[in-house]
Amino acid sequence: MARVGSNEWLNIVSLIDRERGPATLNYIEKGKVTPVKDMGELDMGDYKLLVSWFKDMVAQYPAKHYALIIWNHGAGWKNASNNITKGISYDDSTGNHITTEQLGLAAKGMKDVLGHNLDVLSMDACLMQMMEVAYAVKDSCDFVVASEETEPGEGYPYDDILGSLKSGMAPAEFCKKWVAAYSASYNNGSQGSSASTQSAINCAKLGELKDAIDGFAKAAMAANFAPQFKAALTSVQKFYYRTNIDLGHLAKLLKASINDEGFQTAVKKLEAACAAATHANATTQSTMKNAMGIAIYFPGTSYSFSTEYNNLGFAKDSLWDEMIQDYYKKITPPTILSDVVKGDLTSLKDYVATANENNREVSNELISKLNFRVFAENGVEASIQDSVNALVKELKNK
Repeated sequence: MARVGSNEWLNIVSLIDRERGPATLNYIEKGKVTPVKDMGELDMGDYKLLVSWFKDMVAQYPAKHYALIIWNHGAGWKNASNNITKGISYDDSTGNHITTEQLGLAAKGMKDVLGHNLDVLSMDACLMQMMEVAYAVKDSCDFVVASEETEPGEGYPYDDILGSLKSGMAPAEFCKKWVAAYSASYNNGSQGSSASTQSAINCAKLGELKDAIDGFAKAAMAANFAPQFKAALTSVQKFYYRTNIDLGHLAKLLKASINDEGFQTAVKKLEAACAAATHANATTQSTMKNAMGIAIYFPGTSYSFSTEYNNLGFAKDSLWDEMIQDYYKKITPPTILSDVVKGDLTSLKDYVATANENNREVSNELISKLNFRVFAENGVEASIQDSVNALVKELKNK
């Protein structure tokens, strides 16, 4: 940052908190980082602190436009000590972090401070460019700049990004320059040659994208396209957490494999909405070539569905989670039943081990099919029946 520095039309300010030692407020000048204030020990996982600090900075450094960068670890939906977590700004001292819901509250708080939307919310962190995250802040920010994939250890090339900003540049243009500078820095540029993703989402388009997702979900649930979904989920662009997939790439794959008029109409609308919401996108290395700018949660290769996902604003407002559950109901029981008839109980054991109250409908469907095929029709050997019976009893108690 100091390679560019503040000037007569730009203020660069940072609040940094180390694992050990007090937090400091810094003013970044060309060739110089000046500590402005010793802030003491802070809980950087407290979203209210973020809003309070932002309010102070707006008062001290008034501007026409504001870009806020949260620089830390970020996480997609993952299993961690049997808890499902999603968030950013992990504080090493307190163990707290800002959840997706709290990020939305923080963005609203900053909007209240300004009296209008924050121009750019950016996350120099892994895995944060997801529909679920952007949707949480969509009414309080104009643009979200972040990465679908994990970010290389070098992080943001702040000199390249800030160097692309010119006096009078509109936020929309800056976001495009931002994404391009980031990508160029990892394409044998200042940061090396690592695989990377970076995109800018236009939050004003997310309402239309949510509507297109709902239309897509309705079309998917109207018939049994589970085999095509399963094949697409095998090939779709995935990220470090394999339950994070690229939404645009999924649509592209399914458009090519499902020849149904209603579905084709819906998937084309989804593709158009994804393109409209993706203000800028860039990738490096062939492993990320199908990252089109917006990731979304789809645990298509797992029988387990995260119950906590339903607490997200996006899950509450959209049909996406209902579509995933519908897919499970269509693909899981037939697959497991086929394995059991062959004498292979592996998939049934895996399902029982991960089943929970949130996939109860899938479990009930599976139990019904097993009872009929295995017991009513005597479709397997007695020893297999005994094992299935025990597993079914366990599943009923999940």
